[in-house]
Amino acid sequence: MRDARDAEDALLLETGDHAQLIAAWYPVIIQRCLVRAGEAGYDVAHDVVERLLAELQRGRRYPVPYRVVVHMVVKWTLGEHFQGRPTDVPLPDGWDAAAAENGFQSFEERFDLERLFEGLPEGDRAVCRLRYIDGFEIAAIALRLGMQRNAVDQALYRAHRQLRGLANAS
Repeated sequence: MRDARDAEDALLLETGDHAQLIAAWYPVIIQRCLVRAGEAGYDVAHDVVERLLAELQRGRRYPVPYRVVVHMVVKWTLGEHFQGRPTDVPLPDGWDAAAAENGFQSFEERFDLERLFEGLPEGDRAVCRLRYIDGFEIAAIALRLGMQRNAVDQALYRAHRQLRGLANAS
């Protein structure tokens, strides 16, 4: 999925559609800033977006994929936000380091799946979201969508066939 995302970013950079490029990355920027800076994360995210847009408007080109640029600018801006402030604040009780490390990865995986499912018809897309993103069993999907279990199986089959066709085409 990263290759397709990188290709889309490169196309948006070439066409100068900076607003669309930033909009595509905005959920990632907000998520990282809120996780690291709490409520101040909105202000930090605003600074990140301003910084990215200023560089793009100056015609800046990058030798790395744009996703790398976004993550580095977020890192630098967060570093500037916390500069001179104590960062050894105790963690909340029950905080799970393993879950925190995987939180961003799961966000990106969900985002990639959502983008993958965009090309599917609405009914098949709803079934795929419930199955692969929300983790519902087939019987639960059928109950939730008011469908027969066989209809859910058929929707998954159609979606798999269409997604396989897309993978083979690229």
